[in-house]
Amino acid sequence: MTNLRLVNVAVMNSAVKTDSDVVLVESPGRVPFAEIHQHMLDLQAELGTAVDSDLQQRVLLFEPSPVVTLGSGAQGENSILEEAKLSQHGIDRYSVDRGGEATYHGPGQLLAYPVIQLQEHERDLHVLLRNLEEAILLTLGDWNIEGQRDEDNTGVWVGDSKIASVGLSVRRWVTGHGLALYVSGNQEPFQWIIPCGLKNCKITTMESLLGSSVEIPAVEARLKFHLLNLLNRTEVSS
Repeated sequence: MTNLRLVNVAVMNSAVKTDSDVVLVESPGRVPFAEIHQHMLDLQAELGTAVDSDLQQRVLLFEPSPVVTLGSGAQGENSILEEAKLSQHGIDRYSVDRGGEATYHGPGQLLAYPVIQLQEHERDLHVLLRNLEEAILLTLGDWNIEGQRDEDNTGVWVGDSKIASVGLSVRRWVTGHGLALYVSGNQEPFQWIIPCGLKNCKITTMESLLGSSVEIPAVEARLKFHLLNLLNRTEVSS
């Protein structure tokens, strides 16, 4: 990976600052991807057609079952290198409506899907993507890991290895999908696809970099804190 650049940790919220909206944070732990994805789509549809401004927005934080997701930019079979290995390990392929190409999700990854209504001053999707990256950078910093952006691609890297991916969908100004942070576990299935359209893309995890165990609940707590701050949202109890 070339053109890596270290960025200053800075809050990049929209120019207009308003009172925080409240969101319900759902943390179901490890769940089947198909189940949580359908839940996200249902929430998007409900919020997108709601006339009640008090309808609850959500942030979904979870650890997914193994799956390869194909975004709107994926080129079908050209995104898959080892179809037989995916089948052998029971890894499904799932077409989704986010931007980007193919990626792998599975145990050891922490995914965050904000399902929120964007107000007029929040409708700069470039800023929203940068805020998702910023939440990752700040979370890595809590473990003294120095993350980087790539000026040509979304996501976060450490050196020349990718440690997090970012991809969004927006329907009627309601967001879906979000980010995946690679905390621990076996990420070998990345080798069986062309992740995010990047050939020979190296993947790393927080545990690999630190050489010690990293608990997902601890990472989830810090990621939630940074994400809510950057999205200008406040958690409400269910």
